[in-house]
Amino acid sequence: MSAPTDLPPTTLLLQEVQTVTSAMRRNQRWASSSSAGFTTSQAPLPPYLHAARVRKKHGLASGKRGRTSLDGGADEGDLMGGFVELRRSLGETKDITALSPLDLAQPFLALIRSQLTSGPITSLALTSLHALILSVLPIYLTPPPTSVGPSTPLQIALAHITSALSQCRFPSSSPQQDELVLLRLLRVIEALATPLPYPNQYPSASGTASMLEQMGDESVCELLEVGLGMLARARLSEGLRNTAQSCVQVIVRACFTRLKHQTPEGVERLLKAGREAEVEREEKERNAKAKDKVEKPEEPEKQEIVANTVVIANVDGPALNGLASEGTRASLSEDIDDTPPPFTPYGLPTILELLRVLIALLNPSDQAHTDSMRLAALAILNTALEVGGSSLGDWPELCEGVRDEGCRYLFQLTRSDSPLLLAQSLRTTSTLFSTMLPHLKLQLELFLSYLIDRLTPPTPSPLPLHLFNAASRPASPAASVGESAANPDSQPSGAATPADVATPAASTPRPISLLPPVPGETKELMLETLTQIALRPSFMVDLWTNFDCSTESEDLFERLVGFLTRGVYPPGPPKPDGSSNLFDGLDAAQLLSLEILLSFISAMNDRLEDGSDDWPSTAPSSEELVGRKGRKGILLTGAAMFNAKPKNGIVFLEKQGLIAPSADDEGTDDEKRQKAIARFLRSSTRLDKKLLGEYISRPDQVELLNAFIGLFDFKGKSIADAMRELLETFRLPGEAQPIARITETFAAHFFSFAPPEIASQDAVYVLAYSVIMLNTDLHNPQNRKRMTIDDYKRNLRGVNDGKDFDPEYLASIHESIKKREIILPEEHVGQPGFDYAWKSLMQRSRTAGAMIVCNADVFDESMFRLSWRPLISSIAYAFTMSAQDEHVIQKAITGFRQCATLAGHFHLPEVFDTIVLSLASATGLLEDDERYETATFPVVEKENQSVTVSPLAIRFGQSYRSQLATVVLFTIAKGHGGAIREGWLQLFEMFQTLFLHSLLPSPMLQMEDFLAGTTTIPMKSAQPTLAPERRPEGGLLSTLSSYLLSPYGSSNDALVTETSDEDVENTLVAVDCLSSCKLEEFYAEILTLELDALLPALRAIRHLAESRTTAKLQVRTERSETGSPRQIRFEGQLPYDPACVFHLELMVSLATRGKEHIAETWPVIFEYISALLGSAQSYSVLLIERAVVGLLRLCLLVSETPSLRDQLYLALDVLRSLPSSALNAVSEQLMAGVARILEKDSTVVKSQTEWGLIIALFRATVAHPEASKVTLEIVQKMASGEGPGLTADNFGGVVALLDEFATAAGAAAAGRVQGRRAPPQTALGPAVERGLTALDSLYELRNAIPQLIEAATTSSKHDAWNAFWLPPLLVLSKQCVNGCRDIRQRAISYLQRLLLSPQLLSGDQSTLPMIFDRVLFPVMDELLKPQVYERDPQGMAETRLKAATILCKIFLQYVVRLVESEAVVGLFVRVLDKLERFMRGEKDMLNEAGESLKNVILVMHSSGLLLPPPATTTATATGGAAAEDTRSEEQKNLWASTAGRIERILPGFLAEALPAERGASGAGAKAGDKPAATGPVTPKTSLDRERKVPGS
Repeated sequence: MSAPTDLPPTTLLLQEVQTVTSAMRRNQRWASSSSAGFTTSQAPLPPYLHAARVRKKHGLASGKRGRTSLDGGADEGDLMGGFVELRRSLGETKDITALSPLDLAQPFLALIRSQLTSGPITSLALTSLHALILSVLPIYLTPPPTSVGPSTPLQIALAHITSALSQCRFPSSSPQQDELVLLRLLRVIEALATPLPYPNQYPSASGTASMLEQMGDESVCELLEVGLGMLARARLSEGLRNTAQSCVQVIVRACFTRLKHQTPEGVERLLKAGREAEVEREEKERNAKAKDKVEKPEEPEKQEIVANTVVIANVDGPALNGLASEGTRASLSEDIDDTPPPFTPYGLPTILELLRVLIALLNPSDQAHTDSMRLAALAILNTALEVGGSSLGDWPELCEGVRDEGCRYLFQLTRSDSPLLLAQSLRTTSTLFSTMLPHLKLQLELFLSYLIDRLTPPTPSPLPLHLFNAASRPASPAASVGESAANPDSQPSGAATPADVATPAASTPRPISLLPPVPGETKELMLETLTQIALRPSFMVDLWTNFDCSTESEDLFERLVGFLTRGVYPPGPPKPDGSSNLFDGLDAAQLLSLEILLSFISAMNDRLEDGSDDWPSTAPSSEELVGRKGRKGILLTGAAMFNAKPKNGIVFLEKQGLIAPSADDEGTDDEKRQKAIARFLRSSTRLDKKLLGEYISRPDQVELLNAFIGLFDFKGKSIADAMRELLETFRLPGEAQPIARITETFAAHFFSFAPPEIASQDAVYVLAYSVIMLNTDLHNPQNRKRMTIDDYKRNLRGVNDGKDFDPEYLASIHESIKKREIILPEEHVGQPGFDYAWKSLMQRSRTAGAMIVCNADVFDESMFRLSWRPLISSIAYAFTMSAQDEHVIQKAITGFRQCATLAGHFHLPEVFDTIVLSLASATGLLEDDERYETATFPVVEKENQSVTVSPLAIRFGQSYRSQLATVVLFTIAKGHGGAIREGWLQLFEMFQTLFLHSLLPSPMLQMEDFLAGTTTIPMKSAQPTLAPERRPEGGLLSTLSSYLLSPYGSSNDALVTETSDEDVENTLVAVDCLSSCKLEEFYAEILTLELDALLPALRAIRHLAESRTTAKLQVRTERSETGSPRQIRFEGQLPYDPACVFHLELMVSLATRGKEHIAETWPVIFEYISALLGSAQSYSVLLIERAVVGLLRLCLLVSETPSLRDQLYLALDVLRSLPSSALNAVSEQLMAGVARILEKDSTVVKSQTEWGLIIALFRATVAHPEASKVTLEIVQKMASGEGPGLTADNFGGVVALLDEFATAAGAAAAGRVQGRRAPPQTALGPAVERGLTALDSLYELRNAIPQLIEAATTSSKHDAWNAFWLPPLLVLSKQCVNGCRDIRQRAISYLQRLLLSPQLLSGDQSTLPMIFDRVLFPVMDELLKPQVYERDPQGMAETRLKAATILCKIFLQYVVRLVESEAVVGLFVRVLDKLERFMRGEKDMLNEAGESLKNVILVMHSSGLLLPPPATTTATATGGAAAEDTRSEEQKNLWASTAGRIERILPGFLAEALPAERGASGAGAKAGDKPAATGPVTPKTSLDRERKVPGS
């Protein structure tokens, strides 16, 4: 055994005895004081515990008896003698444990108990007792008992100690001295509850234990009585009362901690054993009393002193002492059995009594209790709930008191006007719901509804009707300590005064809408309470499952979310100056609302990431709750329809199946239907009770009225109770006939239960009416004279079937109505209404079932879908308004992220749009920067990177909120781009702003080019015009000029302003922030969007682009100076805007990366580009060029989709429609793109119309120095059979295009010569080279024409020849008169080759005349024109000669085939005519062409076509004999028409070459006959010489 202290216990006791006795000796008159006493109890010590009965076996002698004291104790000598005996016993004992603990404490207890002891001496005794408890009594500690058994010495001693403490009394000296004594007493009580170690003899007992565990229920209640008694003393100082409260809380904490480790079964066994032991002890006491009936007389002065004694422990009257008074307050007896009494450990009885007292103290209607008492009771109750609130639900007897009166009083106190009382009641309420929630389902609904309605500003919406009706929840009344109107027994039956009517009693609750506005501090307290209740992760889930999915409850989750989201916004009307409160920042109440919302979102996110609890098997299934939620919606709709028009509501509910007959119903179908309707009307709490009463009392609803009243069971009930039950379900109509129908039906139904006091149904009818009248008379505040019982009896005389009712029966009815008013629905006001409604709530709570509490994610999606819009809106507002509060910003950002996570999981793309819209406005990157100028922002080199210092970058770097919003926005958007729809506009607008200020990463600044590949979008404005002068051909200077005029080479730098180090640092912060956003990754994700997100993204970019381009060109209406509207159209050209190019590149990149969606994305982009190109002259060159490139890049994709081929040609048509100036500026890119299209798919162009568009674009680029190269290359490939090749559809266009190139070469050559005014250079220019190449390609067509003719679908070869051979021949003939000598020469050469080619020589004879008519003769005619000749006088003569030679050669080649043709005569004549005109005056031509003509004449002659007349004819003319002329008429005519012409051209040639025929050798020849083999020989030398002409 070891003592708790190093000082031996014996020494300690001797010291304490010395201290007390020394003080007693110094105050010789301390026992004779006659001042007013101070006591805690007047009850004497229990007989079996009284000190006078302690025998010598306990180690103390009874001592000498002297004058008897008030308590039956000793006088002054006896009090001192007890210490003397204790000192002796200690001296004689080596082991202190040989003495009982009661022996050790008894002298000190006698001092404490004696009212003769002065305050200082009592204080010393209490101090010694405190030391004794902490240092000596632990030696006697044993493990706490778990069953009923004999009391141990320590337990007996503790019973004496608690009894002495409860009976502590001393004369009052001064308030300070008295409070010191009481403080010492409280220290003793705290010591009893202090955990102490076990002695060494109990090694198995580990840990600590307090003395409370060795006490019974009586002892603990006595300690609580002392503490609560001090709390009830208002005259005591606040410090002392606070100490008493703390002391009680310590005991309460120990009690409820003990309760947590007990089971109902074990407590029941313990109580049963205790009751049996108590019965046995009482039997012994009765036997002892029978032997000793002598009672101790009381001294007169005792009565006087007791009368002057102040009682502090009597807190709640006799009820508080009920536990401690049973068997413990008996009279003293000298002959009591010394057997130790049975001991039962304290437990459930103590806690039950404690809760009863605490709840009674909370009653706001009880004037006996002050606010300070209620505050203390609330604090103590809060402690009890903190420690053991969760275990109260295991004890129905404890739980019921808290659920009923505890909640009832507590809710009333939450409406107190006292700040302290309100704060403490709200704290206790929070603890109550946090620990006992599963048992407080409807109480939680009531409290939350009250908070929502009370805090909704400025005129809160009233609670739903069903919240105040008979079958639902009451409104919490105001708390007051004034006169109560709740107790009907305390109300006089007299009339109320008008003042009473106008000013209700303080305890009468006012409707919420009539209460004054909630002060700011009160609002914060209530919201903090709500925050504490909502801390549980499952809070919102519990609201949803228990209330929103219940047809009998309101949608509490929806109401709370709506209330909290509104609470984030500022309350109240606008300020007096008209400004709004929206931008004043967040106050504490707003932050609390936000905190609850964020905790709700966080809980859902945690359940998603970490998993949730399994749905409890004892609860209704989730499917069933979903079904209830659906039925609730139908029910609300039906109830609303009923409240508008009852018949429509019933029809709707029947159709929906909510009103349906039961299988147990009997009767006809109509009767079953009426019963079903009646059941619904009675059970539904959402119907307008006034309408319900009017509806069932209609004359056409008699069957329904019978069925409705038939649902009530009035068996064994009085008529007053029956009427009360009936009239609680509907409101009586105001007219007499409906009331009569209701009363008559009620009378029939009530009489069917055979009430013994009523003789007939008519008597019931009259009696029912009398009850209604009596209720109105007794409770109408305007009625000054109440109906007495005699008046009531007199009014009902003789109506019970001719007899009188039993007077006692009528008296009971009168008393019942007087005490309990029949409160009609919708008249539940004031305290009676609240009491009745609370009773209804408790009745409904018994059938509502336990509350489902489960942190499951079953309904998270439903809740999030319902609430995400206001949630995100509130978070966004808080984020926007908390620019300086980093904590709020961080919390809001976390909320945004979690909402995004939930939205992604629940597939709610619209959530992302809302988040983007909310965050984008806070980034500061949505500035309207349409007035962007090309002035260069300063660029500095910092940390090995170039940084553009712009005002926006500086502002962004300074704003922590903007940076955080941007990072979170892009973090959310990245990975969820496919879910964004409407938010793309803000995202791309942010990209636009970042682009304009050079803050985007380089991959997003690129633009793809057909010529230069990937380049960076230029930020500076370009200065070229859309119609630049044609650039000169070739040369280094030409190349440099071309570069300088391009938009990429323009330099327009503005002056760079100075930048400070701070600006550079802020810009670096902005750059780092944007780098952390990983915009490149987000951009890469954008390029891979699916169609659902891709189309909105494209439309957003298009909207931004149009706002900076096409929208500015639209006609706008403005008012003139006179006020009249006028339309203004933009004129001129918009300045270069790099953002427009950025938008265009974004759109095209998006579309080209999503090739599979080109069919859907094409219309969006094509419409915009078409609009741009339609007004090309209004935009900068670069923008138009990028539009053309973008359109052609899209065309590359469109060409791969057969269904979009028609769109390809629409695009080409748009390009063809460009103004010539614009077309010339973009020709190079245009032709590069078209070439890509044709290379990618050679079959993409199929029809003649389509080729017409392509050729038209080709022709438009002929004059462009660079684009024409691409065009010519394409045509060359086509002519050679590569690429798309030649077809009947494109042949004509290709030929015409080649003609244009040749013609352009002539024009270029002519311009060059004219510009230099000098002879042409030997070197050919680029245009001439292209012209020559075009002629080469034209000549190459000869290889493809046969295949084209073969594949042609024409009906005749003549048509095919016209379609394919004739066009190139015409072009060549046209170029024979080209102003460029090289072109002419090559054209004549190719023309001769073609005409002499086998393909043409073997052609149809019918096509041969066309060669002369369409090809050769027009060339001859053109060459004869002076203006043509003057283009190149020297070269043109040579061209004429070659043309004449070709004419003769072609005629010679075809003359044989034309022999049989009738056209030969006319053709030959025309040839002679052309040659005659050519040779006239041209000696050189006469010589050269004459030889060709001679050959022609000789061939004509040898062919038998040109024959001179016979010689005889000549002889006749000279007088000789005449020969016969055998020539045909054609031959004669040909000779006649040509001989003269030939003679003029070649004088004497005919006579020399064609002498007159002699004889008939040629006489018989006919025109058209083939020449004979022996005919005249053609001079070969001449022919050969002619054939050596170049090109033959």
